[in-house]
Amino acid sequence: MKPRSQQRGIALVTIAIAMLAVIAMAGLAIDISHVTVNKSRMQSAADAAALSAAKILDTTGSTSQATAAANSVFSLNAANTPELSAASGISKTVEYSNSLLPFAAGTNPPRYVRVTVSGFSIAATLSKAVGMNNFNLAASAVAGPSPAVNKACNVAPVMMCGTSGAAGYGYTPGQITALKLSSGSQGAGVGPGNYRLLSLGGTGGNIVRQNLAGSYGSCSTTGTTALTQPGNQAGPVAQGLNTRFNEYSGGGLDSATYPPDVITYQPTGKNRLSCSDASCATLVTGTANTVVTNASQYGSYSYEGMYQPRLLSSNYDVAPAPGGIGVVARRVIAVPVGDCSVEAQGRSDIPVLGLACVFLLQDVDQGGNGGQIFGEILSNCQVNGTPGPAPNNGPGPYLIQLYHVDGSPQS
Repeated sequence: MKPRSQQRGIALVTIAIAMLAVIAMAGLAIDISHVTVNKSRMQSAADAAALSAAKILDTTGSTSQATAAANSVFSLNAANTPELSAASGISKTVEYSNSLLPFAAGTNPPRYVRVTVSGFSIAATLSKAVGMNNFNLAASAVAGPSPAVNKACNVAPVMMCGTSGAAGYGYTPGQITALKLSSGSQGAGVGPGNYRLLSLGGTGGNIVRQNLAGSYGSCSTTGTTALTQPGNQAGPVAQGLNTRFNEYSGGGLDSATYPPDVITYQPTGKNRLSCSDASCATLVTGTANTVVTNASQYGSYSYEGMYQPRLLSSNYDVAPAPGGIGVVARRVIAVPVGDCSVEAQGRSDIPVLGLACVFLLQDVDQGGNGGQIFGEILSNCQVNGTPGPAPNNGPGPYLIQLYHVDGSPQS
């Protein structure tokens, strides 16, 4: 048996080791909690940057504008985190890819954006007792278009007649078509007294006016039905839709509630689209009544030929918010596509085949038998709604959302 003095020495060593273990555990707990909070803040800043960049990229097609938006949004979010804003050596990269899986940086045309942040180092406190001096943090976020939605919640109250089972329901991107016909038209494809207007959230001219201005908050879902709104409603149609062109002509609508698009440029005079036949199956323009079927024939006023280039060069007709009242893409709407073979008699339910994206080419004439709406079919557009389970590679409305990418543990 060892002398008592030797036993006391062993006890002191044991206590010292135990205290070191306690300090190390406490230090790790404190430091890990600190690291977790800052990691979460860093990831949130990266997420916001990626989402902002993806939205700008989707609207303008410009990676330089998208990168500027990512940097600005990250800096604004980092400014709310003292340690992150004060840190030196942080490295941030913004990359673009045409595909999501795999994310292939530099492929064109760019559709997805990845923001990667590294170089954020946090000094350890009590963890230094076990040789841990710093914690190095990184974050990564990927954002881009969602799968095409089958439920959209900011659709316009008009219905395009489509073909069940056909690609794009019978429409192709770039095609120019009449969305709503006038009271003088025949063969509207919906039924007597119907000119492709829908009752969304209510009936009557005032609801039509507000819905076309952009107030409709209910949803349209593929596989359900939509209720028609009989009558031409030329006045309410023009008053509502024309707010998107910065035109306010009554009906209680104003720019504060229904702002205009930032680009309101449109055809005038003989260059405006009109129908050459009673069914509005053929659209014409110009003094010679030139037939117009697609955007390439109408490039001076089309989405690709006019709208996107003006966005890229910031050639606005109405200054964008917050300095002005303009809002990008107010002229882009989501429209239900219906099976019009189910003929409507008065107010009737029409099956909804899907959703289409449309660029409004010109404002609506209000007088006489007016009320016609002309648009260009787009391959896709941003909406509020519910996306499907796979990345979006086809036409139709979608959301801009964040993705988790395998092999990127920071995202």
